[in-house]
Amino acid sequence: MSFSREIKSLREREGITQEEMAKQLTISRQAISNWENDRHLPDIEMLILISKTYSISLDQLILGGDTMTKKLIRDGSQNKRVAMKLRILRLGFYLFLLGLIFFVIGLLGRPSLEHFFAQASTISFTGSLIAFLVLGLKGIVDLLHPIQIP
Repeated sequence: MSFSREIKSLREREGITQEEMAKQLTISRQAISNWENDRHLPDIEMLILISKTYSISLDQLILGGDTMTKKLIRDGSQNKRVAMKLRILRLGFYLFLLGLIFFVIGLLGRPSLEHFFAQASTISFTGSLIAFLVLGLKGIVDLLHPIQIP
C-alpha cells in the first residue's frame, strides 16, 4: 500500500478528520491533505511522530510504498553530500587563514626567514583560495540545479 493510502486508512481507522489529525501532529490540515493525495511526503521526524502518536510501526508506514523509501534514501544522501561539502569548505577556509597568517608573518618576520614565509604563504594562500572559490561556486551551482535521484 502506498503512503498516501496508508495515512488515509490510519486516519479513518482512528475515526478522526484531517483537521483533528493535523492538530494532534501540530501541522496544517493541508499537509495531511497533501500526504493523502500524493502531493508531498513527510520528513523522517514527522514519520516518527506519526508512528508514536498512532502506535503504528515505521515499517508499516514507510515500506508500504516505494515513494517513501526513495524519498528517505534521497534525503539521506543529500544530507551526506551537504555535510561533506561543508567539511571541505571549512578546510579551505582554514587553509586560507593559515596562508594569510604565514603571509603576515613573512612580512613582519626577520629577513632570513622572509623567503621561507613568503614562499609558504604564497603556496598556501593560492591553494586555499582556489579550493574555497571552486567549492563555493560548486555549492551555488548545486543550489540552482538540484540533483534528481530516480
